[in-house]
Amino acid sequence: MPTTKDYILKKYQKNAIDEFLAHELKNAEYGGVEVRRTPLGDRVILRVGRVGLAIGGRGRNIHRITDALREKYELDNPQVEVTEVDNPELDARIMAFRLASSLERGRHFRRSAHGIIRRILASGAKGVEIKVSGKVTSQRARVETFRAGFVAKAGDPAMTFVDVGKATAIIRRGLIGVRINIMRGDAILPDDIAIVAEPTSTSMIVDTGSEVEPEIIEEISEEAIEELDEYPEIEEEIIAEIKKEEKVKTDDEFGELDEVDKKAKPKAKKAKKKKKEE
Repeated sequence: MPTTKDYILKKYQKNAIDEFLAHELKNAEYGGVEVRRTPLGDRVILRVGRVGLAIGGRGRNIHRITDALREKYELDNPQVEVTEVDNPELDARIMAFRLASSLERGRHFRRSAHGIIRRILASGAKGVEIKVSGKVTSQRARVETFRAGFVAKAGDPAMTFVDVGKATAIIRRGLIGVRINIMRGDAILPDDIAIVAEPTSTSMIVDTGSEVEPEIIEEISEEAIEELDEYPEIEEEIIAEIKKEEKVKTDDEFGELDEVDKKAKPKAKKAKKKKKEE
């Protein structure tokens, strides 16, 4: 059974490997590492945004990383695998590296931060928060925060659905720290309520014969049904009105114009008679 000391050493080794790979694969948009113990050796799975830059020409980067993991970090027969991140815009660590790289190239921190926020939200995130700390514009250090959408701060939603990424940028004024929190788009919050409307037994449903579910066009209350049963003459009046409406619809489309002409002709005759008398 592993002791507390062994557990701490394993965590320390994993963090050291993570820092080493983040430095080596910075240009390849490093997203994280997973180390699995197998009977044949240690399997190291790298998550990157740019697989070509991570592998290098003829696999030079992979060979160099494999040798370093074996000699420096004492992994047993390390087998390195490189996998591409499906959606880099939703990976907080990759976006933090992109923002840090943008700051190192001399772009203004506000413009860079707002650009990163737009790209993250366009990819389907529910919310994002960016913190840039350091001497961003002057010799006095401060913290600038940018927010958009909703990001959980505490509790189970923050631990389950919020991805945190950190990076550093070295500029002329000093070291700039970047922290990005991304709230996943499929996050289910405790206060989310889904209302599902189901048809009742008194609903009028139109069946179009297609595979699409029929839609409810009108719902009749039970009191209205009882009134129709007690007073059949009401039902007859309703049916007569429906027939009248159908008859009007089936008439000639110029029927209304004919009625207007009939009413206008007597008036025109009266006007002519008045003119003749005058």
